[in-house]
Amino acid sequence: MFSSSVNRRAALGKLSLSAVLALAPRLAVAQTSTPSPEDVVSEPFSVEILQDRARALAAAPYSPPPAAPSLSGLTYDEYFRIRFRSDHALWKDRTPPFRAEFFPPAYLYPRPLPLYEVAAGLARPIAFDPGMFDFPGEHAEVAKAWSGFSGFRLLWPLNEADKLDEVAVFQGASYFRSLGRGQRYGLSARGLAIGAGEPNEEFPDFISFWLERPQNGNPAIDGDAVVVHALMNSPSCAGAYSFTIRPGDDVVFDVTAAVFPRATMAKAGVAAMSSMFLFNVADSSPVDDFRTAVHDSDGLAIWTGQGEHLWRPLQNPKAHRLSNFPDENPKGFGLVQRARNLEDFGDLQARYDLRPSLWVEPLDAWGKGAVHLAELATTKETDDNIAIFWRPEAPWTAGSRVDLRYRLHWGQERFASPDARVFRTRTGADNQAGLRLFTVDLQGGALAEGLDGVALEVKADGGTVVWSDLSPYPGEASARAAFGLKPTAAKAELSLRLTRGEAPISETWRYLWST
Repeated sequence: MFSSSVNRRAALGKLSLSAVLALAPRLAVAQTSTPSPEDVVSEPFSVEILQDRARALAAAPYSPPPAAPSLSGLTYDEYFRIRFRSDHALWKDRTPPFRAEFFPPAYLYPRPLPLYEVAAGLARPIAFDPGMFDFPGEHAEVAKAWSGFSGFRLLWPLNEADKLDEVAVFQGASYFRSLGRGQRYGLSARGLAIGAGEPNEEFPDFISFWLERPQNGNPAIDGDAVVVHALMNSPSCAGAYSFTIRPGDDVVFDVTAAVFPRATMAKAGVAAMSSMFLFNVADSSPVDDFRTAVHDSDGLAIWTGQGEHLWRPLQNPKAHRLSNFPDENPKGFGLVQRARNLEDFGDLQARYDLRPSLWVEPLDAWGKGAVHLAELATTKETDDNIAIFWRPEAPWTAGSRVDLRYRLHWGQERFASPDARVFRTRTGADNQAGLRLFTVDLQGGALAEGLDGVALEVKADGGTVVWSDLSPYPGEASARAAFGLKPTAAKAELSLRLTRGEAPISETWRYLWST
């Protein structure tokens, strides 16, 4: 069964069907028939060969993919009734206990793409066979016309030693996703974003994949790991990507990429990810809903190059908006789910309290740039209305090579501030006084020593802080910061932190209020 693996939000924000289809993987020329084993020819493969192929692809004019084939009449529910037969899984009889299973080219993902298995430096095509799938009876004939896979998932005993669970899914444009132990799927990552959250956003595609056969005793890899390579293409660039995937309490992806711009790229988005935020206690629901909150992530966390920890609560704005956080050589950033109790949401089915956080750890100095945040207005929890990414200050020039290395941590929040952290934000109107009220609840760190000598710093650009207060909050090492804001503009940039002496003892809370 693969119903949990399909990205229920195929693109950022609310998209038309044609836009959704634009995210599906593409092939300029698809297979027309399934080759017999004796006809399958292995070819040499290495990262260098893949990078040379990406460089050559970028040197040629971009060739748009052909028009999308028919969706073949499958509905959402019918698509989920298609089952991959586990006896056809790749590596089903090997150790380490990784397995690869494949997705059919249907519904939102109609285009096939070539997949290869790599062993001993040779790449061999993974042949498609409709017999790998069990189909609803009324659609069995449709499957005979299919000629390839639309993506794949990787399985490993993540939660129980004798049971395989999904640890990674690659399907749709350059999207992929993972999760930690005991969690459910939530946010997604992307190989590259171009102009994310802006008009005419470009969605690069992974157009081919190479799956390295896992093996024990690989001197280049510590512990169980599987390696996936991908060739990327888009109007602006081509690229070669490699993912070394290590499951555990968290699932960790080591990502290396060589990107070759066809044109000058001023809006590249590195280590991009997308998530969903509909509402919580600080941001009222746009629809009548029985739940307390609905979101896959509730905040953007940044560990700056200067060592400051920032926390920006996510919002579902009334209108689309973009924010950026300039930095130099960031230590990390990510979308985090800090609400971890069932009653934070009140949803027994979706279990948003079990959604993973995703942290980006740069493995090289990234120089000057900014973490960008896009927040789109939505009324649906099936929309990915949140996106973040790193945008370099210097544009990538045509004909150049851009090398990237970073690590993705899927699971619980990692690299969090050792100081007091924000666990809840609330806001509301004081109509009588004409103020906007804010409360920010913090916990941990030096708050264990009490509030003696602790000062509250609040800053506002676009308003005046009329009053502020810091009080103990019930619970261990907890405090509530509160203030009243007199807006002087349609929006106000707010920041707050706690200090003792002149030293900060909390992360810095950042918030964008707007009318």
